[in-house]
Amino acid sequence: MVLNSWVDLKSKCPIDLARLHRYAREFESKILVDIRIDNLNKSKSILLEARGDLDNMFTSLIQLLYDQETLKTKEDKILFHWLSEDFARFLKSLDEKESDLVIKFDEPSESRIGISRLSAYAKVLKIASDSVIYETLFKASDEYKKLEESEKENRTFFYILYQVLQVTLSVVGGKERQKGLSRKGIVSSPAVDWRNLMSDEGQGMIKKGYEDGIDPKYKSLVEELKRLNSEGEEEDEDETDWII
Repeated sequence: MVLNSWVDLKSKCPIDLARLHRYAREFESKILVDIRIDNLNKSKSILLEARGDLDNMFTSLIQLLYDQETLKTKEDKILFHWLSEDFARFLKSLDEKESDLVIKFDEPSESRIGISRLSAYAKVLKIASDSVIYETLFKASDEYKKLEESEKENRTFFYILYQVLQVTLSVVGGKERQKGLSRKGIVSSPAVDWRNLMSDEGQGMIKKGYEDGIDPKYKSLVEELKRLNSEGEEEDEDETDWII
């Protein structure tokens, strides 16, 4: 199994990945567990610990992106909100696979967890780490590095990363919208370039996609927040934030 080159990634990526890398090292040390018939219980425990490290990787990435230098506009925060939803949905899909492969077959009297189930679970976790975290960050960093110096800022990297993640999640799963939540439309399409999303037209699409998808029970609250924010903008435009 080939280990990811985090040294190379950290040198390319414009955001500090040191904390995320610590969790990645813990994850990779556990995911390589030698699953044998005589150590199934130990292997299962180690893989479940690896799942905890993987969750921490996702959390660390979201926390890194939640930054004033990155999320400068309302539209940036909407994209961040959607990205957080996509990650939560993907992690929920991992919960379901964990249940199907490990949890529901683990009975005190007679466990039916064998090498094949644990190996399949390890594969699921490894794909999540490699594809959704490492390869996505690597591709986005590579794209960012090609930009002119005048274009380089954390906000730009966030938009690149958002679009690469849309492509990745559309392949590995977890991005299916729940009933009543399919509100992003063309904004979430992998065919939409990140530059288009950063244009005036793209920013309008993001805002419209958000407003059109608001749960009816929040409509009045959002309208009130927008009214208060519009009043506050007269004093300080940067203090507005009406995302739920």
